[in-house]
Amino acid sequence: MKIQHLDHSCLLVDISGARILIDPGNFSASKVREIAPTGLDAVIITHQHADHCDTDLLCEILAANPRAAVLAEPEAAAQIVGQADGPAAGPGQAPARGKEVVPLPAGSSYQVGQVKVSAIGGLHAVIHPDIPRVGNSGLVIEAPDEKRLGVTGDSLVPEPEFQDIDVLAFAVVAPWSKMSETIDFLRNTRPRIALPVHEGIVNQNGRPIFLTQATNLAPDATQVRDWPEDGIVII
Repeated sequence: MKIQHLDHSCLLVDISGARILIDPGNFSASKVREIAPTGLDAVIITHQHADHCDTDLLCEILAANPRAAVLAEPEAAAQIVGQADGPAAGPGQAPARGKEVVPLPAGSSYQVGQVKVSAIGGLHAVIHPDIPRVGNSGLVIEAPDEKRLGVTGDSLVPEPEFQDIDVLAFAVVAPWSKMSETIDFLRNTRPRIALPVHEGIVNQNGRPIFLTQATNLAPDATQVRDWPEDGIVII
């Protein structure tokens, strides 16, 4: 499995002959446009926030990848469809492609070739009690003879499916979390490899503070692995 970090929470995953792009949001737009991924089999959106789903960027991605399925947490799917409705696309169709957006609620799964994508969780982390929570579909991506990959989206709930998983992309810093919550999440899930994402909200001076504490205070069984310069990790 090859995982490429395209800034913030966007991941390009190559696994068992399938190519999957996760959470192409506005914080990742420059890197996604630089890489210009082709040959995509699926684009997956964990939730509706713009740093995880930029519909203009999604439009460009789908134009270059006409065969890619679009899977999204149900509220995100409705939002994408709502922004697409109009002369350029019909009801229930994704921007610029006339393609159906497949809702991916927690508890459901979708097959991408040999790869099974399962959605778990269901709710975004609490930002503030006065701000309504939106949906969030965490992901488990697996295929025969491959390591299992978890993607939290915007949640630090230690879902059972994340327990002792091979690889887990986790939000190392977020406006809705405390450092202690991040560390406790890693201790409760104990992934073999933890990959930091969602750091687009801090600059290069602030990022090491969060990453260092997550690395030093993670459980012994967990290796917090930072991304190399090219953003590519082979598992």
